[in-house]
Amino acid sequence: MKTIEELLNTQEGSMNTEETSTAHEEQPIIAEKKEIAQQIEEYSSNQVIELLKQSLNIHWQQTTSLTAQAIHLERWGYKKLAANIKADAEEEHEHSAINIERLEFFDVDYQPLTVNPPSWTRHDMVAMINYNLNSVKEAAKIERATITAAREVGDEMTANIMIPLLNGSENGIRLYEGYLKLIEQMGIDNFLTLQV
Repeated sequence: MKTIEELLNTQEGSMNTEETSTAHEEQPIIAEKKEIAQQIEEYSSNQVIELLKQSLNIHWQQTTSLTAQAIHLERWGYKKLAANIKADAEEEHEHSAINIERLEFFDVDYQPLTVNPPSWTRHDMVAMINYNLNSVKEAAKIERATITAAREVGDEMTANIMIPLLNGSENGIRLYEGYLKLIEQMGIDNFLTLQV
C-alpha cells in the first residue's frame, strides 16, 4: 500500500504531464493536496493517546481486580466462577499489553493515571458482578471513543488494534449481564450452587 506522500507524488507527476492543464492551474490543487497530507502526517494524536492511556488504565485495574476475585472465589469453593473470572483477568492482561505496545509506538509515557482499589464487598457476588459489569461498560465506552478518534485523524492502525479489545469488552458485558439475569431468575443460592 502506498503512503499518502507517494500517492501525492504520483498524482503531481501525472498532473505535470497533462497538456490540457497550465502550470498556473496545477499549483492550487497540488498545494491543497499537500496541506491535507501534512495534516494526516502530523495529525494531533493527543486525543488518541489520552484515550489509549485511559483504556490501559482500565485494563490494568481490571487485571488486578479480576485476579483478586478469582483467588477469592477459588478459596471459597466457587471453582467454575473462579475459572471464568481468571480467564477474564488473563484477557485483560493481554489487552493491557496491546495498549502498551501502541503507546510505545507513539513514544509516550504510560504510567497509570489511577488504579482504584477494588470496591466490592467480599462474599457479595452480586456486588462483584455489578462491579465487573460497570468496568467492562466503561472499557467499551473508551475503546469505542478511541476507534472513532483514531479514524477521524486517519489512524486506521490504532482503530483496528482497538476493535478486538472492544469485542472483548462487549463479550464481558454479555457475560456479566447473563450472570445477573441468572441470579434474578433462580436466586443467588441456586446460582452459587452451579458455580461449585
